[in-house]
Amino acid sequence: MKLGLCVIGCGGFARTFAEAMRSLSGELDLYFASRDAARARAYAAEFGGAGFFGSYAEAAADSRVEALYICTPHHLHLDHAKLAADAGKHLLIEKPIARTVPEGQEIVSAAELGGVRLMVAENYRFLPAVRKAKELIDSGALGNLRLIQIQEQYPFNPVEWRNDPELNGGGVLIDGGIHKASVLAYLTGRPNQIYASAVPSAKPSMAAEDGIVVITKSATGVVGIINHTWSVSKHSERPWVSISGTSGSIYFELGLPWLKLVDATETKTLQLDDEHRGLAPMVREFSRSIREGRAPSMTGAEAIKDLNMVRKAYESMELRTPVPLDTPEE
Repeated sequence: MKLGLCVIGCGGFARTFAEAMRSLSGELDLYFASRDAARARAYAAEFGGAGFFGSYAEAAADSRVEALYICTPHHLHLDHAKLAADAGKHLLIEKPIARTVPEGQEIVSAAELGGVRLMVAENYRFLPAVRKAKELIDSGALGNLRLIQIQEQYPFNPVEWRNDPELNGGGVLIDGGIHKASVLAYLTGRPNQIYASAVPSAKPSMAAEDGIVVITKSATGVVGIINHTWSVSKHSERPWVSISGTSGSIYFELGLPWLKLVDATETKTLQLDDEHRGLAPMVREFSRSIREGRAPSMTGAEAIKDLNMVRKAYESMELRTPVPLDTPEE
């Protein structure tokens, strides 16, 4: 049985998402909704959509639609989540789940009251290299963990709501850096302390940070480093992840189909599935959670913990001191 999924918000990433959904055409009936009906119609025509809507409310009311994929600006997530939950529609919501932890908790509560599944679209957790790294770490291949480093440099120029700290919730960290916070927590466990510092801005038009370094530490002493910036003139090869332990290390580049495993005697390059965005397996997991009546692997509560890391990093940046990472109430 196909899942009737409607994309709410026909912007740039909705196009990327729809392109990735072509591989799930046998499992998915994809709809599109926009406040501009012509735009929704155009997306449906381009991507073989099952239909389109000229308003989000119309999509939420249609019986063919079982779930909504909320791909709207961050400040609208709460309103659109409530719209979906009130209509009894399951929710796949873009990261970050919200701008603040209280907003995220409201979204989780709305889904619970509506009796619907809620999954946050943290596609990085579905990348083959991330999954393989998790498997190797859990198997003890690296020994006791010591350090994880994640770096991305990308020449992105945010405009409109993305360059408004109130609407976006911040700058580069909450927008793209939250992916890295999520990967760090998934692979090496939740840290209990965080320190962050913005780097000098290279974009005078930016209203929030365009580059940031985050350092975390766990109860067992594992150190994490995230370096994410929008302030370079040339794209780095790929975002990369390096994880070291007492008996080995891992290196991979996000979105590429390989992973290097190094120990005292050799370096192995493991070839993986060529799934460079993780979107298709993410949506398949969302669909299966609905059909099987279970929580998805990336719950709202887990997404709130990722968001809490970001908010605490901003707090540290303002205070210029490390701050403890408490666990937000679910």
